[in-house]
Amino acid sequence: MRFGTTRSQMYDAQKTARAKWEASQDGWDDEVRRAHGESTVEPLDAAVSDALRAIDQLSVLFTQVRQECEFGS
Repeated sequence: MRFGTTRSQMYDAQKTARAKWEASQDGWDDEVRRAHGESTVEPLDAAVSDALRAIDQLSVLFTQVRQECEFGS
């Protein structure tokens, strides 16, 4: 199982979303934006970061399992 492409796509999407969110501050800078950021944007960003860390951990684990199965270590 390969995780690189999926991880890369998620990471790129997260970077794009962060950039667009930051850019929206130019035209939208009020309490509603701040509340939306706290209630929606920040938790979503944190969840994506958690998912990326989990993908990294799974990738290491699957590489180890594959090597052990192939080489009998």
